[in-house]
Amino acid sequence: MELQTVRAIYKNGNLIFADPTLAPADGAEVVVTFLKESQREIALKVDPIQALRGRGKGEGLVEKILQSRQKDREKDEQGYARLRT
Repeated sequence: MELQTVRAIYKNGNLIFADPTLAPADGAEVVVTFLKESQREIALKVDPIQALRGRGKGEGLVEKILQSRQKDREKDEQGYARLRT
C-alpha cells in the first residue's frame, strides 16, 4: 500500500482527474482535501492601524526599545570580544 497524491476537480458530483491514468481503482478508499472558498467578505468599518494609533501614549515605548537595542549591542560586543581573544 502506498500513499499517492493526484489532482482532481469535483464537478456535478464526480471527481474528474487531471490524468485519468492516475485515477484510483473502483472501490478504493480515498481522502479528499479541498480549499473552501469563503462565502462572506469581512468588511472593516475601521482601519485597524488608525484604531491602534496612540494606544501606547505615555508609556515611554521609544525609550524602552532604544534601551533594549543598546543592551543587545552591548551583548553582541561582549560576544565579539570573546572571539577576538
